Amino acid sequence: MATGRTISANLLTTKDEEILKLCESISKHIISCISTKLRKEYNEEFGKISYTRDGGAGRGAGKIQRDALCTRGRGGKAPFSNRNLRWHPLVVAEKNYGYSKSIDSIRIEGQDESQTLVFIVNGKKYPSDRIYELHERYVVLPNHWLPHIDKLKHWSDTLWTQNSCVIPALEACDWQDAVETYTVLGMAIAVELYDANFADLYDGTIKLLRKQNISKSAMLPSKRFPKTKDNFIYCPMCKAAISDNAAEIPARSRGSIWQPGWRSNKREEGNDSSIQITHVSPLNEQCLVHNASTVRYGHRWCNVAMTDHSLDETLDFMEYIVRAHNRCKQ
Repeated sequence: MATGRTISANLLTTKDEEILKLCESISKHIISCISTKLRKEYNEEFGKISYTRDGGAGRGAGKIQRDALCTRGRGGKAPFSNRNLRWHPLVVAEKNYGYSKSIDSIRIEGQDESQTLVFIVNGKKYPSDRIYELHERYVVLPNHWLPHIDKLKHWSDTLWTQNSCVIPALEACDWQDAVETYTVLGMAIAVELYDANFADLYDGTIKLLRKQNISKSAMLPSKRFPKTKDNFIYCPMCKAAISDNAAEIPARSRGSIWQPGWRSNKREEGNDSSIQITHVSPLNEQCLVHNASTVRYGHRWCNVAMTDHSLDETLDFMEYIVRAHNRCKQ
């Protein structure tokens, strides 16, 4: 299956660079609001920016960039990018829901291990490694793949890796929303885990957002951007601070399991109270949902409990379970 970095991972447009530069300036302001002794730790774990499409190899970027600006890592026999910028201009979906334009068609050019997906857009050819140059968002639909299914199902892992050039529509967003979510997540971590002053942090980031000159038509911050400290630091489901245990209940003790000594240990990421990016409204293909009103950090336990459901649907389910077991304490 596709296992390497996304195609053209190190190639950026001028606009991509400007967006990442804006995020870097926001990160630097956040760091300036953290005590000197903790700044390096925040930067390494959360704040550093990688001028790449996928956040860089290994841990090139901090957690905030990987969560807010990049799509999830993907593999398998499919053309999905193994992380890419969320405003990447080519998405795949079941239907065209109106926020993207449809491509003309797909071709496969080259022979053997040099085969390349070529997307025809307005009569012009865009091979997989040049897709990032598109100026608008386009969608590839099921009927575009249909003529090539018999060939694609026999493609090798190498071919899929060197053609990993699209992102799922449900993970896409406009660059403005990506920047705002980057700001929201970075501020949440800095305030709750690194004791940064919320007022100073908020005022400075708002000024940076307003000063952006990437697009005159982009009004930042948008109405979606949260205004109060509580909207940043609390898990959206259990309402406990992200620095606390999920629902403020005692942490469970996890038994140790053997891990190969030559592999990095990510076991802490599976703890109930580890923080994960959480979408209050579930991602879907019909509209762009990744934005400052829906994206927060929450506890892993809470995020797993929500699965692909909205917060309201999850709470209704939990209320039903509690009543079914006669556990209501009112």
